[in-house]
Amino acid sequence: MYFENIIGQEFAKKYLTNSMRNNKINHAYMFEGIEGIGKKKFAEELSKILLNSQSVDSSPDYINIYVDGNSIKISQIRKLQTDIIIKPHNNYKIYIINDAEKMTIEAQNALLKTLEEPPEYAIMILITSNKEALLDTIKSRCEIIKFLPISLLELKNYLTKTGMDEQRAQLLATFSRGSIKKALELSESAEFAIMREDIQSYIQTILDKNIIDILEIATNMDKYKKEVVNILDMMVNYFRDMMLLKEKVETSMIINSDKITFIQNMSKKITYSQVSKIIDIIEETKKKIRSNCNFNISIQVMALNIYEVIK
Repeated sequence: MYFENIIGQEFAKKYLTNSMRNNKINHAYMFEGIEGIGKKKFAEELSKILLNSQSVDSSPDYINIYVDGNSIKISQIRKLQTDIIIKPHNNYKIYIINDAEKMTIEAQNALLKTLEEPPEYAIMILITSNKEALLDTIKSRCEIIKFLPISLLELKNYLTKTGMDEQRAQLLATFSRGSIKKALELSESAEFAIMREDIQSYIQTILDKNIIDILEIATNMDKYKKEVVNILDMMVNYFRDMMLLKEKVETSMIINSDKITFIQNMSKKITYSQVSKIIDIIEETKKKIRSNCNFNISIQVMALNIYEVIK
């Protein structure tokens, strides 16, 4: 069976398996989805099947193109164009363009010429986490395959198989939002533990109802400016845990179960209705920040709105 080493991605597995069985392999694919969900590994596994090889890294018919500095440059695409006219050793010659969204406009326009008239044996796979950064003419010449975040259960099972205890696997699977790469990075990150302590501090400050301290939250959160949406997601998870605690669910359902004492103490300070309103306020703040609203103002307004709910 094909793609046995790939976690999730059932649609991509079924679609490409059928394409191979029906001898309908396209000359250009775009694997699109968030980072760390197996797009590159899938491209490698597909290449192994098509090249009939268990190890493609040393194959002259398997070529990876990576970002050079901050972008993929036109010189790299021209090198591809020079190489692509050389016939493969077997049936196919496969080019993997990693982080394809980082191609310069010049590089994309150059690639377009090859996508329009590829050699019969050539297959190009563009791997991207942001297909909107690519020209419409590039996208129109690729078969776009959407890769989905790994399900919570599949990711948790994967992490436990690496030797991680079940509680920590559940926590990291939730915070990584379906990305295997992110989950593994968090498992090795000392900063993740510090980040969670800081989030608890923000929550405690708000629920202690000290307006002076509340007004300082935006300043204290400034160090997480680049990843503020992740921080707010984690805050939401804490408040959802409080909601679940009030519903008297089993502690196994609580995401931050290793912080159960903190959650119990905080949940005593607010009602179920207040928790629900707080979650709505945080979600609205995430929308504003994604729309490029001012960071400091957005966080201050969020903190003050929550204060108005609980004072």
